Amino acid sequence: MLSLKQRLLSALRGVVLPPAASLHRLSLSTAAAAAVAPPAGFLVEDYLVASCGLTPAQARKASRYLTHVRSPDKPDAVRAFLAGVGLSESDVAAAVVSYPMLLSGRVDGTLTPRIAQLRELGLSPPQISSLIAVAPEVLFSPVKISKLAFYLSYLGSYDRVHSALTRCCYLLRPDLDTVVRPNIAFLHQCGLTDDAIGKHFLLRTRILLMEPQRLKEIAARAEEIGVPCNSVMFKHVLTILYNVNAGKVNAKFSILKKVIGCSEAELSIVVRKMPTILTYSESKIGRNMEFLKVEVGLEPSYILQRPAMLGYSIEKRLMPRHCVIRILKSKGFLSKEIDFFHVISITEESFVEKFILPYNKSVPGLIEAYAAACKGQVATEL
Repeated sequence: MLSLKQRLLSALRGVVLPPAASLHRLSLSTAAAAAVAPPAGFLVEDYLVASCGLTPAQARKASRYLTHVRSPDKPDAVRAFLAGVGLSESDVAAAVVSYPMLLSGRVDGTLTPRIAQLRELGLSPPQISSLIAVAPEVLFSPVKISKLAFYLSYLGSYDRVHSALTRCCYLLRPDLDTVVRPNIAFLHQCGLTDDAIGKHFLLRTRILLMEPQRLKEIAARAEEIGVPCNSVMFKHVLTILYNVNAGKVNAKFSILKKVIGCSEAELSIVVRKMPTILTYSESKIGRNMEFLKVEVGLEPSYILQRPAMLGYSIEKRLMPRHCVIRILKSKGFLSKEIDFFHVISITEESFVEKFILPYNKSVPGLIEAYAAACKGQVATEL
């Protein structure tokens, strides 16, 4: 109860005090608020920049996941633990950017047991450090550690797993029994070995991580465009079709038939030989066809049998080498018919050794003409 003196003073000040019980509740709520308020001067964003090495933009984004952190105590403990495991400051920064909640982990209850499990898998301290830098969430999930064990066994080495994780941070998320293993079984049915599956669909793309039904649909599309599962290019065309939807593939087929001037059956043969043609623009294919037919004088049938020619750069490969061959022919040094595909497909070193150095003295200025053509300058006749 309030004393008579307190009520009198309140009345004189014009203040109406609430009942004693309400005052008690107000006192408790004020104390509770003080208990959860962050220490004066502690800001998560500032901590992430000053102590973890994040950029202001990275810290701003990461701080959204750390609003519950009210002091540097737990983050400091996590950072000290990670340093003890072997992570460098840059590794810690990368891990925090990838998984900010790492800084709120419990060292004894969560992080230490996970590190022990990783050691049981046979990972060395440097490997554990690099793993945490690219996939820090593994420290918070025993399930992901079991997935890691599967990939270590399937790919055969930690280096391969690390490479796959670097290319795809989602590697440890899809379920093994409903996604990954069914996809592997299906690709086995298509005639692919584990080595091919690992190299093409784990180390290069995310195909193995997609829903099994979608993988089957992509394989069916490969068959439709003329690349059966027993083709050596099957795995390559799967990768391309994974990135291009069915509508775009059909449109590209129509465009290619028009630009190249071939039938659908002929185009299927071209795609089977070089699936990457589906990724080339209409402009690139059209310019290459025009150059090869008009400037070089090649027949369309010759080009279709060697579709790789459509992938070379006119400015950096086709024009400069054609310039050299034209000059040598005009001087009478190339009496026999030259296979132009051989000319453009050999390495730069081989081309110079075979078509420039032997004629350098006999044809003064040949090197300069080739160098000028490589820079996009039209060489005059020597």
